[in-house]
Amino acid sequence: MFDDVRTLRDEDRAALRALLSTDAPASSADAFRALPAILADGDDTPAAVRARIDLTLLSILDGFVDSALYQVDELTKDARRIADLSGDQSLPPAADAVRDAVETAAQHSTT
Repeated sequence: MFDDVRTLRDEDRAALRALLSTDAPASSADAFRALPAILADGDDTPAAVRARIDLTLLSILDGFVDSALYQVDELTKDARRIADLSGDQSLPPAADAVRDAVETAAQHSTT
């Protein structure tokens, strides 16, 4: 997106992978390609938040740390808003866990 590819520690990669959904795409590029179909029902749905969680995780796993940090900031705000709209209270804790894992991995990443 707008950053250099950085290297993550193995333990951070494992923590990030543990947060991926079981049906996550293989890469951030695949996740970006799938996003328009998911957003066809609107960007304010629990499914959209879950897809963005996977996109954020895949972005950092692919080494795009700055992109993931930007995404996770917006994601946590939207997860709270959409939880209020939809009643799906699992969204904020999931987004918070992703934020914590992304921030930790970013701190440890190297160029």
